[in-house]
Amino acid sequence: MHLYRRARVPLACLPDPLCHSSGLLDPRIEPWRECDVLVNGARIVEVADGGSIPTTPETACTDLGGVLVWPGLLDVHTHLDKAHTWDRAPNPRGEFWDAIRVLGADSKLWTEEDLYRRASFALECAWAHGTVAIRTHVDTGDEVGANGHAVMSRLREEWRGRITLQTVSLCSLDAFAKGGAKRICELTARYKATALGGFPQPNPDLPRQLDSLMAAACELGVGLDLHVDESGLVEAECLRATAEAVLRNNFPHPVACGHNCSLAIHDTVRALDTIALVKAAGIGIISLPLCNLYLQGRGRTAPTADGEHGRPLTPRWRGVTLLHEFIDAGVPIACASDNVRDAFYAWGDLDAMEVYQQSIRIAHLDTRLDVSPAVVTTGPASIMGLPDHGCIAPGARADLLVLEARTFNELLARPDARRRLVNGEAIRAVQRPAYSALG
Repeated sequence: MHLYRRARVPLACLPDPLCHSSGLLDPRIEPWRECDVLVNGARIVEVADGGSIPTTPETACTDLGGVLVWPGLLDVHTHLDKAHTWDRAPNPRGEFWDAIRVLGADSKLWTEEDLYRRASFALECAWAHGTVAIRTHVDTGDEVGANGHAVMSRLREEWRGRITLQTVSLCSLDAFAKGGAKRICELTARYKATALGGFPQPNPDLPRQLDSLMAAACELGVGLDLHVDESGLVEAECLRATAEAVLRNNFPHPVACGHNCSLAIHDTVRALDTIALVKAAGIGIISLPLCNLYLQGRGRTAPTADGEHGRPLTPRWRGVTLLHEFIDAGVPIACASDNVRDAFYAWGDLDAMEVYQQSIRIAHLDTRLDVSPAVVTTGPASIMGLPDHGCIAPGARADLLVLEARTFNELLARPDARRRLVNGEAIRAVQRPAYSALG
């Protein structure tokens, strides 16, 4: 047994009745409660107000000194098969369709050895930052997928007990409907993927494509996790179409939709109606603020006469979806890393705390500071079906981030503050791998 005293835990990560302010602080400004956390082995057995859990001679005790302590973080939308390819497959213009082309060509190099080296490095980074659950999309089609799924299956076993790794078979809905379904479903079943994925595009056949994908998911007994409306096109309403399809098919498995960027430029009445459909369909919403800030809104002047690309223009919008409106509607939301050091996003380190801190700035979640920690804790835990992750409560995993900051203001003012990591009854070192390990 190990008792961690004086841990300032975010209210959003505590069970009733501790998840409310103690009355000493304004939860709009400092939404935490100082607690004692008792751990037995790999599980939390008791959480109570600071100083209220008695010690015994058999109980080790560590005074954390009144700093913020978060549960292990969750990253619900990543692409480990593409991670760390920037050095050989860069995207100088930062354009979405350039990224598709560049990584399509690079996928010819995705041997099992190459995938394992890059994905292992990514997981080492995530673990060093305090992430304990990751969902990754795996490109799956006629020419890719077998190596990616095999490597992720291997890594799932190697990281069991440290990082819970889920996979999604990412495919083109058009390709799925035109003969690719058999291979995609076979790989999904063989490697125990959590969900079928895809990137639906606006087209007259979209309802039929979604019906076909849901029928296949029902046969496999898995959910759906889709890339939806990753554009600034007002006519893009694939999120709405997905919600309608879930309701039309009485789809019984979990559904998540990532990106949802175009919803932010729909008129208010239409957007709120779509959100109501999403709520009725039980869909979880995932925003990728860093990646969409990077990709969306890029513009250039007209090309020059000699064929050179025009000059870059200042972006006019952020690409983030309507997170505040989803929160008001009671829809589960999460924010996640998405791509890391590849043609879709040149930077990142699979640090979900960085995702949290930047999401606060990008989406103005400072006005909802009390619920904001949920975007990398309880929100993704709900979407991933992991009730023992993302919270500091009896029965939860005893994975904790012990931050140097004493307050939310300190945490957000100094994003590079040191952190210690609790894994069960021991505090583990933070050791990020050196880039040289990638070769």
